[in-house]
Amino acid sequence: MTEKVIFVPHCVLNPVVNNESRSTKEIIKLFTESDVGIVQLPCPEIEYNGKLIKQISDKKKYREHCKKLSLKVLNDVKKYLEAEYTVLGILGVEFSHTCGVHRVQNGRKNTPGKGVFMDELEKEMQKKNFQVPIIATNFQNMFSTLEKMNLLIKNS
Repeated sequence: MTEKVIFVPHCVLNPVVNNESRSTKEIIKLFTESDVGIVQLPCPEIEYNGKLIKQISDKKKYREHCKKLSLKVLNDVKKYLEAEYTVLGILGVEFSHTCGVHRVQNGRKNTPGKGVFMDELEKEMQKKNFQVPIIATNFQNMFSTLEKMNLLIKNS
């Protein structure tokens, strides 16, 4: 049996920063009960200036920061693949301006788009010609999120 891992955002593993402790516990429980290893992604926001941020003042510098982090993450993914682990995917967090996969928060409304970090991860994967699924976690629809994760685990 091949060992499986999934790359999970900091805020999913640390409910203190997202106010979603019940939801994050369900996700973590699913992975641990399914013997899936959890690799924590860096938090671009905390690593950018040492605290969680809602507005980025210098978007170009922040994008460059996210690009550097994405290169490190992809190097880590590559190491797991070379060690013959199955990398189930990289989780993003919907409505996040940093980790949104399909939708981001734009002021008071949610709009289609990718967060900066997930966008940079995807661009770098395309440049390196390899693909690992980037999967949306939606705290507002945990049933759908858990169903998606269950399918991912079963089909790997």
